[in-house]
Amino acid sequence: MSAVITPLPQRQIGPWQVSAIGLGAMPLSFTHMLTHREQAIATIHRALDLGITFIDSANIYAPTWDTVGHNEELIAEALSLYTGPANTENILVTTKGGITRGEGETWTRDGSASGLKAACEASMTALGVTVIDLYQFHRHDPRETYADQMRSILALRDLGWVREVGISNATLPELEVALEILGGPGSGGVVSVQNEFSPRYRENREVLDWCTELGIAFLPWSPLGGSDKAKDVDSQFSEFAAVAEEHDATAQEITLVWLLKLSPVVIPIPGATKPVTVDSIVRSLRIELTDSQCDRLSATEPIGESFYPESEARSPLR
Repeated sequence: MSAVITPLPQRQIGPWQVSAIGLGAMPLSFTHMLTHREQAIATIHRALDLGITFIDSANIYAPTWDTVGHNEELIAEALSLYTGPANTENILVTTKGGITRGEGETWTRDGSASGLKAACEASMTALGVTVIDLYQFHRHDPRETYADQMRSILALRDLGWVREVGISNATLPELEVALEILGGPGSGGVVSVQNEFSPRYRENREVLDWCTELGIAFLPWSPLGGSDKAKDVDSQFSEFAAVAEEHDATAQEITLVWLLKLSPVVIPIPGATKPVTVDSIVRSLRIELTDSQCDRLSATEPIGESFYPESEARSPLR
């Protein structure tokens, strides 16, 4: 395996220094990847080789309803098989709970104390750990108050099952509730917020701004617009293509740099299913945008449609 050439830029998540870009592992559990398990593991190994030290997962990232935990198990297997230059003890793996999948691909949410406890315990088993470093609440269960769900997350921390906690798909009012119940990053509370944010979707910008103010890591999911839309960044946003040409880069690489430049707390988690995609992700960290270029990109108009709109019949994976 190739050695790490130079250390990657670092950013902070709670007590951890991690690579400024993480690896979103969800696509590795898409159905078509079931026949490409070696490729999936090679993709994770390539990320480790190149200095990526943060991997994002969730219990429901799985090809089918009856294989929940697939993505977590895949990451655990990849880490156990790794023989490259990286120290796997320094890899931060985050997972999430709060969305459920049932027979016939029925999607629901379960933010109850018992539901989150069961999900967390199953995730520990799938990851092969006795404590999860960073556990994130996946998405609000409307049957429970957000405050009660945050108390259930707090209970997992008090049990010693999780070291640090975060929230995902959160509005500003939900973040404020989480901070009230759990505390902030300086008091062992919320250390991360994982929300959708990309050139096409920039809702809840106030959440990013508040995270910046408080020093909470902001983890944009689908930072390129979604697994089947990432290839369209240059065609949908000509300014990103123009800046990419100025740097002899791809529009996707420029997108990741733009996100990093928005705030020092941003840590994008683009997905990948091939080692070559990881190479491109890491290349983006070598690009420096000028303030003028960043302003041009920020001035573009988002499409405004979520990659996983709430109107869908099924609950969104993310």
